[in-house]
Amino acid sequence: MGHYDSRESAENYHRIFTEQESTRESRREAIERYRKFISRLKPGGHILDAGCGTGRFVHYFVLDGFKVTGIDNSNSMIQIAAGNNPEAVFRIMDMRQLDFQPDSFDGIWNVATMLHFDESEVEHILDEFKRVLRSDGTLFLATRAMEKNLKTIEESTEGGKMMVYYYTPQKLLEMLTHSGFETIELKVEPDDYSRPFNYAYALAKPAV
Repeated sequence: MGHYDSRESAENYHRIFTEQESTRESRREAIERYRKFISRLKPGGHILDAGCGTGRFVHYFVLDGFKVTGIDNSNSMIQIAAGNNPEAVFRIMDMRQLDFQPDSFDGIWNVATMLHFDESEVEHILDEFKRVLRSDGTLFLATRAMEKNLKTIEESTEGGKMMVYYYTPQKLLEMLTHSGFETIELKVEPDDYSRPFNYAYALAKPAV
């Protein structure tokens, strides 16, 4: 995760994902996923953007009237996010050890961060998500998926090497269930930015 600590890497990340054009179809699907998530939340509810990066999704949550807290373990990412989204609260924090009280959030949005963690770490993160999510809350999770679990070193979008973990849809379902979530929906679709891999998109809620 140290790959994103430098200001240059954070700025490159922000530039690429705010300027890069995705296809019309992928944009439609991304909007549909976003709408499914927020439709399950109460108006004005509190969203945790866990692994918020430079805050590219926070802007939309704020526009839709939600209270937002964004966390990331990169100081450079948080600085850019806070500068672009003064209405939200941002904190430098490790998802594996959330500094929040139980039942703090109505929704948790987690996109493209689980790919940086191995299975034991993902399960611990999901346990933390379950702890801080309210009983009627919703989790949205997006991470890279493959037909087999895989650990590999890849070139990142903005340059530099990073470790990447791919999980099968079945493994993601197992980890969500193990951490006390009921999966509402899980779909595997091509990457929104036409990169050569798929993403698994899951909606889940605390199991009764």
